[in-house]
Amino acid sequence: MIRTLLFALTLALLPSAALARDQKAEIAAQGDLWNAAYSAGDWAGLRKLYTDDAWLMTDKAPAAKGADAIITYLRRFKDQGATVAFRFEPEHIAIEGKLGILVAKYWMTAQLPGKPAIKTAGRSMLIYKRAGNRWLLWRDMDNTTPDVKAD
Repeated sequence: MIRTLLFALTLALLPSAALARDQKAEIAAQGDLWNAAYSAGDWAGLRKLYTDDAWLMTDKAPAAKGADAIITYLRRFKDQGATVAFRFEPEHIAIEGKLGILVAKYWMTAQLPGKPAIKTAGRSMLIYKRAGNRWLLWRDMDNTTPDVKAD
């Protein structure tokens, strides 16, 4: 009897474990989508990755509130002719109902024409909201940390 109950419980939990794995993979893939849109200067495509009420909280800058304000902030280097490269390495992903939480290391190099390269690195905490069948970026907090060094 107990074996039967344990077996039934295991079978019941398998679909939810698979769903959580799939959702974590979807969230992990968002970094690649973001990077591709940013690198291409596809501001409309990048905008679609955010909720309307998203916040961007970067190191040493006021919070950008709202997806349009975030895009304006993100465009600032590219609009000045800079080349910008990002590397993003997820460390932890958790699903909590309709929220997905991702913690990652990041590295960024930005070079304005005729200026020395600006290099920074640190950690991001990204919170995604489930919207229909998609995960959209809702909160993004980035900061420098002593254990993630700029290349």
